[in-house]
Amino acid sequence: MAATFAMQGMRATSKKLLPDSVPPMRQDPGEFMASKVVPETAPELVHKAAVGTLQLGYGMTSGALYGALRSRGGNPVIEGTLLGLGVWAAGYLGWLPAIDLMPPISEHNPQQITVPIVEHALFGVAVVAAYDAVVNR
Repeated sequence: MAATFAMQGMRATSKKLLPDSVPPMRQDPGEFMASKVVPETAPELVHKAAVGTLQLGYGMTSGALYGALRSRGGNPVIEGTLLGLGVWAAGYLGWLPAIDLMPPISEHNPQQITVPIVEHALFGVAVVAAYDAVVNR
């Protein structure tokens, strides 16, 4: 969960400091997913809570999968970077363009590719470091 919050913070900071690095999303993935499960008649508060919960759940899923596949923590830099790159690839090369939430990566500028890759790598490092800290308690 902490790594997901860190990722959200990195994305907000990048958006503010490097606005050209923001990927060309057609719709926020959390908004998209919430629109599929929350009735249109639901109060705005319910919709916002669903968006936040879905975003948090998406980030936490990769940590849970990592934990399920690892019996012990690994090297946070190596395994974390690989985990982060895997999460990035699944989204940016996989399901986001597949459901038309973003154009293919070939249509992104270099900053829109590089900055999210770095953010996801740092996210992965945070996931592995947190997992290692819990396992080695």
